[in-house]
Amino acid sequence: MKHILLPVALLAARATVPAPEPGDSAQGCAKGLYLISARGTGEAAGIGAAGTIIGRQIKEQIKDSKVVALDYPASFSDPAYALSVANGTRSLADLITEHVKSCPDDKIALMGYSQGAQLTLDTLCGSDEKGFAKTEPISPADIDNHVVAVVLFGDPTHIANITYDRGTSTRNGIFPRSNSDSCLRYSKIIASWCDTGDVYCDSGNDTATHGQYLPRYGTEIAKFLVEKYQDSNTGASLNASASQPATAAATSSSSSPSGTAVGTSSPAATTTRAVSVANVLNIASSGLFVALPAALAAVFHMM
Repeated sequence: MKHILLPVALLAARATVPAPEPGDSAQGCAKGLYLISARGTGEAAGIGAAGTIIGRQIKEQIKDSKVVALDYPASFSDPAYALSVANGTRSLADLITEHVKSCPDDKIALMGYSQGAQLTLDTLCGSDEKGFAKTEPISPADIDNHVVAVVLFGDPTHIANITYDRGTSTRNGIFPRSNSDSCLRYSKIIASWCDTGDVYCDSGNDTATHGQYLPRYGTEIAKFLVEKYQDSNTGASLNASASQPATAAATSSSSSPSGTAVGTSSPAATTTRAVSVANVLNIASSGLFVALPAALAAVFHMM
């Protein structure tokens, strides 16, 4: 009976999710924070659930802020996921570069969920994930003194025990990046949430976890953005020390799960299950579209 009722419940949840917000115009400067939101796979065009919920908190706390949508497919199969990521990476780099030219005094923040998180780090650090096109990182000149904060959740390229990790995960994601050293340049302005069991960022088997970051950490995410914005206005370095990450791995590196060992070039020795690209795609097709509608419905019911 459960197997019959679950699809019906998920369809009902999908039906309760309101139309996504398109966000503010990407054109023009922002007197407050200029927040770019990269939605996750399968979310309709716009700023996504994260942009809607976190964006409202930001606008309440930082006057004259803008929340703009990253224009990219956010698709799983049409176009293929890897092509969608590459498209989003180019779009984000172009948007940042053009906005810095047009509004050099603006304070920019980046926010990415799931696929949106992956492409955000690909933009900052370059991409080297297996099965994806190699890309070069955006020029540091477009980030330094312009981008004040980067918040991510459910990142499939997550590497455990990195300085900017938040949440409870102690395992790598399904597309672990090997160029984390490139990301560490911006570690003081990045916060990346991943929880134990997440199918994508933790290589887990709990599809629901991937959709729970906003209810669990929404206030914390907004607080991080506001604090980094305020730091930038007080003359504090954009690379000033961030709050200590809450990842469980930070306190116990000896309890990592069994699996394929990660190379010693990673910032800390971790383990991750070896997941083939084919298995990842099977997991994604059955997992993301199950977790996302129900999670979004739950979040919007909280508003």
